[in-house]
Amino acid sequence: MAKLTLKQTNWYVIQVLTGNELAICDTLKKILDKDLYEHCFVPMCEMPYKKKGKYINIKKPLFPGYLFIVSDFIDDVHSTLWKVAKFKRILRTDNTFVPMEEEEVEIFKGLVDETFNISLSIGFIEGDKIEVTDGPLKGQEGLIKKIDRHKRMAIVEMPFLGKATRVRMPLEIVEKR
Repeated sequence: MAKLTLKQTNWYVIQVLTGNELAICDTLKKILDKDLYEHCFVPMCEMPYKKKGKYINIKKPLFPGYLFIVSDFIDDVHSTLWKVAKFKRILRTDNTFVPMEEEEVEIFKGLVDETFNISLSIGFIEGDKIEVTDGPLKGQEGLIKKIDRHKRMAIVEMPFLGKATRVRMPLEIVEKR
């Protein structure tokens, strides 16, 4: 997986109405001046679902109700956001917009591909130890808190907005030794 590199440094989280993340992100890309931001995206996760006896991948937002923007000009972005319906707020402390912590961004960058998607990881269990052999969770086994082998999913605890947040990520355990 290629390392994600960006020119602008601040990652901000925008809260929107759940279910409207992609539509609002597309609207922002159309109305924002291209110099104000580098990326506007909804991190997606390819979750396997069983349908009629076969597994298919469905993309779902990793953080429902949130989208991300990489920008060093958040005040200018904010003044444009008020034109967008179903926008709630840019997350902030008091009256200051707060970007994601550098540690949060680095962990996140290690999990997503260049299109901000998280794909299926493959691994096995030996005793009580989880070993991920392929995919974005390789080397991140310490983040895994629980596994649902039947649903091919891992509950991963990662820092997000200053606190430990649990999210579901795809993980197929191919063998238990």
